[in-house]
Amino acid sequence: MRRSLALGLTGALVALAACQPTSKKSDGPVVAKGQGIEVTAQEFKARLDEQSPFIRSRYQSLERKKEFLDNLIRFEVLAREAEKQGLQNDPDVQNTMKKIMVQKLVQKNFTDGDAAKQIPEPELQAYYDAHKADYYRPRKLRLAAVVWNAPEGSPERTKDLAAAKKALAKLKVEEKKNALAFSQVVNEYSEDVASKSASGDLNFKSQEELSQAYSKPFAEAAFALKPGETSGLLETAQGVYIVKATGEQQELNRTFEQVKNQIANKLFREKKTKEFDEWLKKLREDAKITVDDKALEAVEVQAGPQPAGGMPGMPGHGMGGEPGAMPGRPMGTPNAAPGPAPAPGGAHGPGDGHDH
Repeated sequence: MRRSLALGLTGALVALAACQPTSKKSDGPVVAKGQGIEVTAQEFKARLDEQSPFIRSRYQSLERKKEFLDNLIRFEVLAREAEKQGLQNDPDVQNTMKKIMVQKLVQKNFTDGDAAKQIPEPELQAYYDAHKADYYRPRKLRLAAVVWNAPEGSPERTKDLAAAKKALAKLKVEEKKNALAFSQVVNEYSEDVASKSASGDLNFKSQEELSQAYSKPFAEAAFALKPGETSGLLETAQGVYIVKATGEQQELNRTFEQVKNQIANKLFREKKTKEFDEWLKKLREDAKITVDDKALEAVEVQAGPQPAGGMPGMPGHGMGGEPGAMPGRPMGTPNAAPGPAPAPGGAHGPGDGHDH
C-alpha cells in the first residue's frame, strides 16, 4: 500500500518538485526535517487534503499519519536526488513543467472569480426570459386513440357512435386479460390512418394542445386519466374517440431564483471562453508565428497501436499525449475554453443535464 500511494503522489507532484529546490520554508510547525528537506504541518495537511474523503478517513491515528508522512519524505528524498543528478534540465521534465505552467496560467487568468457577481442580474433575467422553455414545461400526457371520423351532424355520426360503443364494450372485456387489446381495437376500428399505423399513438400533448386540437371537454377527460387507464366515449365536433393514457411527463417549473446561479455559471463560462480566445489570438499575433509547410510535411509520423479508450483522429488529452489539448486550447480543456469552477452544489448550465 505504501508503495502504491508513493507512486500516486509521485505521479501528481514530480513535475513541479523536480524543477525547484526541495528545501522549503513555510509557516507552521515542522513535522519532519533533514538535510535540505523539510515538511511542515501545513504542507502535510495540504497533501492529505488532496486525497478523497474515503482515503483521508484512513489517516486519523498517529501511526497512520506516519505512514502518509513516510510517503511524503520518500518523495522529497527522490526529488532531491533527481536534482543532484541534474534531471531538472531533462527535456521530458522541462516539457512536463511547461504543461503545468500552461494549466496554472489559464487557471490564474480565466478561472478565478464569482460567476454570480460578475454577471449582472438584469443579464441573467434576460437570459431566463429568452429561454423559458428550458425552465418551464406543462404536464404532458401520451395518448393512444381509436378514432371515428364522423363530424357532428353528419349521417355517419349515429352509425359510428354505435360502432364505438361496441368497440368500447369489447375493449373493457379484453383489456382485463390481454395487454395488447387496445392496439387490436385500434387496428380493427380506427379510421385515422396516421395514428392507426402506430397503434393509435398521438404522442405527448399538453392539456392546452389537446384543447386546441380536439376540444376543452376532450382535454379535461383525457387529463383525468392516469397512465394505463382507458376513457369512455369522447365526442368532439370532428368525431368520436376512445383514448388510453400510455405515459406522462410531469410539469417542470423552475423559477428564476432557483436557476439564477446555474445561468450565471453558464454565462460566466461563455464570457471566459470569449476572453480566452481573444487573449490567445493576441498572443499568437504578438509571437509572429510562421510555419514552414515543407519542413512540416517532411516529418515522418509512425503509426502505432490505438491507445485503450482512444478514438481515431483524437489527440491525447493527458500528460502522456501531445500537449494534452485540442489545437488552440490549453491542456485539460479540449474543444472548450478553460472551464471555471463548477456551479455551487454541482449545478450545471442550462441544457447541461437538468430535467426535462
